[in-house]
Amino acid sequence: MIFSLFSTRGNSQSVSYINSPIWIAVSRGMLFGISAAGLLAVLSGLVDLTDSGGDTAFFLIFGTLATVICAYLARYISGKKLKRSEIFLEVTSGFLFCILCSTLLYSLLIEKVNFGDAFFESAAAFTTTSLTVIDFEMSGRGIIFYRTSSQLLGSFTALLTAVMLIPISQDNSGVGTPGRITTQEVFPEKKKAVKSIFLIYLVSTLVLTFSLLVTELDFFDSLLIALSAISTGGFVRNTAVFENSSVQLILVAGMITTGTSVVIIWRLATGKVNSLLRSSELITYLALIIGATFLLFLWADNGDTSSISKAFFIAVSSISTTGFHISPFDTWTISAGFLLLLLVTVGPMSLSSGGGFQIHRLRILLSVSVREMIRQLHPRAVVKIKVGGESVAEDRVRQVVVFQFIFTSIIFLTATVLTISGVGVYEALSSSINALTTAGPIRNADGLITTVSSFSMGERLALVPAMLSGRLYLLPVLISFGYVFSESRNFLRPRRRILHAIRSKN
Repeated sequence: MIFSLFSTRGNSQSVSYINSPIWIAVSRGMLFGISAAGLLAVLSGLVDLTDSGGDTAFFLIFGTLATVICAYLARYISGKKLKRSEIFLEVTSGFLFCILCSTLLYSLLIEKVNFGDAFFESAAAFTTTSLTVIDFEMSGRGIIFYRTSSQLLGSFTALLTAVMLIPISQDNSGVGTPGRITTQEVFPEKKKAVKSIFLIYLVSTLVLTFSLLVTELDFFDSLLIALSAISTGGFVRNTAVFENSSVQLILVAGMITTGTSVVIIWRLATGKVNSLLRSSELITYLALIIGATFLLFLWADNGDTSSISKAFFIAVSSISTTGFHISPFDTWTISAGFLLLLLVTVGPMSLSSGGGFQIHRLRILLSVSVREMIRQLHPRAVVKIKVGGESVAEDRVRQVVVFQFIFTSIIFLTATVLTISGVGVYEALSSSINALTTAGPIRNADGLITTVSSFSMGERLALVPAMLSGRLYLLPVLISFGYVFSESRNFLRPRRRILHAIRSKN
């Protein structure tokens, strides 16, 4: 039975539990997602009091009801320990129900917004994708804060999932090396990992917010931009603020930090500066930023200081997958567009807030390519894969190759769907890459921004699976769907046998 009901006696009451693992995972994810959206709504209602307060009552009622109902229903779910595949299903379900709950909130609060637009806006927020279809210019502070802080919640949850569940920061031999610090060394306990990452997010947001106050921005706008930068969500109401050179410089520092691994940041915060010099991945990350900045400045052909600042800002915004919008150069070449697509695809360091393929995996693939070329010349040669002085186990190499295949396949499938629906080839490819890497904005070959509002409803919805998969680093979403499909087949098999037996008797 999918639902297994049994009673336990406590205070002379009987409590029924959901006991099927697949439903436990989905139910826990549902309650977590809805309650998280509810708590965010309560906080947004309090923020709305600093403005007109027109949406305060709705936020507080909606958020309170959501959290109270979820807290009550939690007693009906068994506390059974789940397997890793079931935990992935729980995380994926949590994201989906959080998106659906926010969709309902947008539909009720914002006038003339249909369900499809509200769903896409909610998905873009929680997946930290710098795409938007709703105009928030006339909205109150509460709804704008909710939209912006949704990015931080999605980024924080995804990063915790990566640190605690997905093996992307350590080699399978379990041996730490000077070239790369493992998460087990820095966060040996899960509780410490949660506290440390929360502290990193909190301190980074506060520091960036108060730094932006030095410019012409007020506290509320500074906070919103800081939340968007730290979460790599890239949502802002007015992109004109990025034309200010002081704002650009402060945000560049914030985005570089956001694209850096939380392991490196925590080691630096605890006074272990030597880890910076030993991190070959960090050196590669900074080298990519410097190289891209130089190329963009060279292709801009303006030759002034503002061009250097703008090139630096665009390069960091792309590789960190933050996606802050800024106007292109007067002389924008096709090469610049492809360079930005490459930066977005590669992405920042592993275990950072950004999306993308990420630098460590790319370096492993390059080492595999070199090894295969050596084997063509020397078939009997035994060549170990080394990245930054670290020997990478063959199991880890296999995982990266599979990840590359899945990553490329999702881009190809999403771009194919968009092309069939009538989108141009370059625009379809750019859209699918930006969706999977949770980046943005979508640029044409001439550098101009393509608004997602110009896409049809079907084209927008085609981007949502890629956005969700990219935010959860592919594995949880794919394993969740694979697990559900496998369990569905096992559930249907006995019925097929019974039907086949009945038909054979007849």
